[in-house]
This record gives sequence, C-alpha cells and structure tokens, in this order.
Amino acid sequence: MSTQFQIQSSDPALLEKARRVAEDFVRPYMREGIAGIVFLGAIARGYFDASADIDIAIFKKQASGISLPDKFLKIEGLEVQIWLSDYESELTIPWDMSKRWTYSQGKIHYDPAGSISRLLEEKVPLRPDERRWLLMSGLCLSEWYINRLTQLWLQRGSMVSAQHMFFQGLNYFFDLLFALNNQLVADMKWRYYCAEKLRRLPGHFQGHIKEILLLREYTLEELERRQAAFMEMWREMLPIVEQEVGLSYAEIEALV
Repeated sequence: MSTQFQIQSSDPALLEKARRVAEDFVRPYMREGIAGIVFLGAIARGYFDASADIDIAIFKKQASGISLPDKFLKIEGLEVQIWLSDYESELTIPWDMSKRWTYSQGKIHYDPAGSISRLLEEKVPLRPDERRWLLMSGLCLSEWYINRLTQLWLQRGSMVSAQHMFFQGLNYFFDLLFALNNQLVADMKWRYYCAEKLRRLPGHFQGHIKEILLLREYTLEELERRQAAFMEMWREMLPIVEQEVGLSYAEIEALV
C-alpha cells in the first residue's frame, strides 16, 4: 500500500529513537557481502509506540559467511528483530501475500547495486491475474460463507458455528476490497485498519462492519441482522466487480 500509516498511539520521540537505533545497528553491515538492507514494520510505516519493535531485513550474498549473533535483540530498551537471508535464494523462492505486503510497506535503507529495488519490483506487486481472482473469489466466497454456510450450520444444529462463519466471510470480502483498490491484501493483524484507509469502499463501510461484528446473543434474529448488514455492502459491490472482470455473477460463480 502507498499509504503511510500514522496510528493514534504513535510517539514521535520514540519513533526518532527507533530509527536511530536501527541505523546504528545496520551501519557495520553496509559493506561488501551485503546485497541490501530494508527497514520493515513500524519505523518504515512512520509510527512507533511502546508495543512496537524494530524490524530489519538484511540480504547477504550467498557466498558471504556473514552471520548474526541473534535474531532477537534488545537495544536501548527497544526490541529489535533481524531477518537475515540469502539474496540469491530470495530470487528463486515464491513470496506469499503476507511477506509481499510487509515489503510493500518497507523502506530500502542500503542498496548499493540496486539489486534490492529490482527484487522488490519483481516479487511484491499485485499481478493483474491475481487481482482478477481476488475480485471474483472474494465476491463469491464471502457470500457463500455469510449466507450459505450459516444456513448449513443452522441445519446441523450449531448456531455458534453459523455465527462464526461471518469472520471468514469478511476476510474474503476484504480480499475483494483490497483487489478493487489495486492493493495487496494486508497482513491479518493490520487487515481491517488498512481496509478503512482504502479509497474505494462500500457506502457506510464502518457502520456496516460494526453492525456485522456486533453479536448480542446467539439467535436467528441476530444472524439475520448481521446478514442484512453484510448483504447491503455485497450488493453494492456486485455490479462493480462484474464490470471490473467483464463477467456476470453466474459466470464468476462457475469459475470460482
């Protein structure tokens, strides 16, 4: 995502300290044998608080014998996590969505030959075919979980399981929303927070989500109330996704 996240608990002085600690730590590694260094997480996104840590990715050249004393460190009272990997290996292994999203939020600190920039340009972006699939699967599977699987669990006699289906349904719906905005799907712990920042969203998005997440009791009335709130958003997205992928819902459903 292109948005730089500034969260309410951010402490500017602590952020400045964290950046200094990170820069001081990596300075000895800015040398021969290191392909590049990327700052990840809080300091790259532009916030820091008492619960944040410093995430640093160091890419070494495969022939280099460079090692780290420990993956987890504490420096000046701040938690530091170091990710050391072989640059050549990263060129060949696939990156999952979570890793790609993390690096999409990263900040390259050291890249003498431009190799890290090229690596991220190859690995990170959302591909057109991938976006298309997230739109289609997000539309179909979110409705399937929130309408059809809830009914299945009612038939099987488990109201709790029926209500639980909303959580997975929302995750698929978020897939749709991130893809609609040409964005990688945010890591799970950031997913809703980032979804709120997307430009293309259903009307009254926050209100509908609050209504869906609210569960007063395990009753059919509560199930139907939550379904109604979700379906209002879903119906708004239906023609938009159909237009984006150039298919009718029946055609999309047959593919998914």
